[in-house]
Amino acid sequence: MQRDTLSILIVTASLLAMALVGAAVVSPIGADDPASDADRTITVDASGGADTEPDRGVVSTAAVAEGDDPAAVRDELNERADALRTNLEAAGLTDDDYETTEYRINEPRRPPREEGTDEPDYRGTHSFTVDLDDPDRIGTVIDAAADADAEVGDIEFTLSETVRDELREDAIDNAMGDARVQADSIADNGALQVTGVAHVDATQRSFSTVSYEVAATPAPEDDAATDVDTGDVSVTYDVEVTYNATAN
Repeated sequence: MQRDTLSILIVTASLLAMALVGAAVVSPIGADDPASDADRTITVDASGGADTEPDRGVVSTAAVAEGDDPAAVRDELNERADALRTNLEAAGLTDDDYETTEYRINEPRRPPREEGTDEPDYRGTHSFTVDLDDPDRIGTVIDAAADADAEVGDIEFTLSETVRDELREDAIDNAMGDARVQADSIADNGALQVTGVAHVDATQRSFSTVSYEVAATPAPEDDAATDVDTGDVSVTYDVEVTYNATAN
């Protein structure tokens, strides 16, 4: 049986901000004379990022049915949903790997001028979210859904909580490293010496998954399985660091 394959368009790219030029402020502490040997502070804005391959994948898929009788649409929708579940289980998934996210049967609202068209009166949707601990299995899930005549929606590559925490710490390390490089450079140019950290604001952060928009295209003649290439997932941290400094 020939199945739909999927053309993939990367919608969201990884954010890579390993070193941004920061704004810097040098100010005296407790001194009226800027030329005195009183302590100073140096404040810099810095950014650090870290990225890695995703270790989780999420696929949205849905069984759909249309018709003029809501009861018939309901029955067909249940059959299609059962077929989708059967295919997912045949692909090695269990009940723990997917869950229902939406079930609805709608009567489309059409302007009066469109009444009497051949469009069905009712459309039913039973949506599932499949959560995988192996992103390489996403292609298998897509094929299982296509074989059940189900729709495939969003595809997202992301990170487990453990890996995300590790990546966040790497991003913070990179941001703080960038901040210190900036502070040392400013101190050298201002005849100052950095003596330590006075204050850190690290509340600005972002987490960028890799998402895809999926469109159905004719399947190749060899009926090859769907293959989805993954991109890196990234975490970015912005920090504002104030350093203590003294005059040389």
